[in-house]
Amino acid sequence: MSVNLPGLSGYDFSSIVSTMVTSYSQPLTTMQERKTSLETKQSAWQDVNTRLSSLENTLTKLQSAATWSSTSASSSDTSLLTASGASGAVQGTYSIKVIQAAVAQTAVSEVQTVMDTTSATSLGAGSFKITVGEKTADINVAAGESLKDLADAINNAQVGVSASVIQVEGGYRLAVMSKQTGEENAASFSEVSGTVLHQLGILKADDSLNVSQEAKDAQLTINGISNIKSASNTVTSAIPGVTLNINSEDPDTTVTVKVTASYSEAEAAVKSFVDQYNSVMNFIDTKVSFNDTTKSKGDLYADPALQAIQSRLRQMVSNGVNNPTGPYKVLSDIGISTSADNYGKSAALTFDTAKFNTAMKENANSVANLFGAPAGAVTPVDASTASQQAEGLANIMEEYLHPLIMYGGTMDKTKSTYDDQIKDIKTQITDFTAKIADYQEKTRLKFSKLETQLAGISSQSDWLTSMVKSMSTSSNSDK
Repeated sequence: MSVNLPGLSGYDFSSIVSTMVTSYSQPLTTMQERKTSLETKQSAWQDVNTRLSSLENTLTKLQSAATWSSTSASSSDTSLLTASGASGAVQGTYSIKVIQAAVAQTAVSEVQTVMDTTSATSLGAGSFKITVGEKTADINVAAGESLKDLADAINNAQVGVSASVIQVEGGYRLAVMSKQTGEENAASFSEVSGTVLHQLGILKADDSLNVSQEAKDAQLTINGISNIKSASNTVTSAIPGVTLNINSEDPDTTVTVKVTASYSEAEAAVKSFVDQYNSVMNFIDTKVSFNDTTKSKGDLYADPALQAIQSRLRQMVSNGVNNPTGPYKVLSDIGISTSADNYGKSAALTFDTAKFNTAMKENANSVANLFGAPAGAVTPVDASTASQQAEGLANIMEEYLHPLIMYGGTMDKTKSTYDDQIKDIKTQITDFTAKIADYQEKTRLKFSKLETQLAGISSQSDWLTSMVKSMSTSSNSDK
């Protein structure tokens, strides 16, 4: 800290004042270090909270029955039919014949002899109605309106059909196609005023519709059960939980669809949990530990609250789990074990997917119950009561984590405590900074006065010295 004084006396009072101010300011350094430490700890706790929240989020999948009842489906002839299984699909082998694929209706006009799509036609003015299901729209036609403008008007009506103009031999045709397949999505046409539809030939003389392709529903035979229909080629209602996608029809070919249990979704959910658990434990370890090599401490070194969280989480995955069904009672039974790293002292988990899949094949319901998901007509207790403890790892862990990370919970209160402490130390820093400035100014003024006084004394000393020399010189000259 530098303080400039005139230096008239010849003494370096500026350095003296700076040294005094620096000494006086020492508590400020301590305060700033305290503020930095509090902010670092608060940030570390916020990171802990974020990671614990992410860990809690992985529990949702583990608690869901759908995670543990997913299926997969395969088709023996994908050119005709593909299949996919959803959660809870009825497993088994199905013999399927695609009798008919669903198609969309296409209504067409007669050939219109015009030069191009934008040329004027011989149509008279009028209007007609298009109806698809519960949607309906009136299309107004001006006299001589071009086929392109008529197609645009139909498309703009957004009634469930699309219109286009197709060049054919001798001219052009207007084609109006239903946007969706199936009989229920077929369009009906009727005149409102004039005879536009009849002039175009979309309606014939007997008022029947001129169609180039009739609307058809998909038709299937499954395990000998015939007359299974669907307006769409994506069939979801034939086999519960199974989606059949029709690619083409062939009534003479039997397609075998196999629906089997799939463990991929459950495996992914468990892996996500293990990965996030390891991330949390590794992060906590870096924050509470002391590095012997670098001699550095973690931001929350030896923090008892964080150490307690670490210990509790490890107990949950290491000890027996309250599972309402057998045979699985500990995570190691299904392939989740404590890592052997650092002679078994590591807080990380390892996931043996082969052992997990074997456990699923042997008793998927017990594995699901072990994590707290409903399965096999058993619904684990999801929250502890006076008479019952929570059942399943995900339920038990959520019961512990949620009060920590919820709004107004333990972590939130910890943040508020740090907010108050940081606010207080900032106030102390502001107040003491003002005191330093005041002390500096007062000290500078004192030494400035001293500087002036000494400068005066020095000036008088110089005058006396000069007078003595003058008198001495005069005395010598008189001899």
